[in-house]
Amino acid sequence: MSSRPTVRDSARRVRTTDRVASVLYVFLGLAFGLSVPWVLAFLAENGYLPLMFGFRALGGPFEGLGRTAFVLAAWMLVAVSLLDVIAGVLLWRGRRGGALLGLATDPIALTLGWGFALPLLLIGVPVRALLVLTGLRRSQ
Repeated sequence: MSSRPTVRDSARRVRTTDRVASVLYVFLGLAFGLSVPWVLAFLAENGYLPLMFGFRALGGPFEGLGRTAFVLAAWMLVAVSLLDVIAGVLLWRGRRGGALLGLATDPIALTLGWGFALPLLLIGVPVRALLVLTGLRRSQ
């Protein structure tokens, strides 16, 4: 019998903090990665932002940037959201690269969350970052 760790053994070693953080990365990444293109299509067709849950979708300080910059920033949010999903999957699998990728995208996601006035990102990004940092600190 080999003493090498198996995939199942490494999966058991993934900390709860990393699991919760990975769920937050994937959830927020999917939520904004899938909804923002719809919002941009609506904006292109109608000339204004749609209402979602009683609020103007992506309505925030970035509206003052002008249409081109606003749309570019929104596509940046989609790209960051895709990276967040990748980070979450890697983190779920216990890969340190997932933690590092997630921490690299967090400042960008937080800035975009502020610029588009997205409370889910303004709350979720610091929480997932703290969870990842806690997990990294414990693994040292």
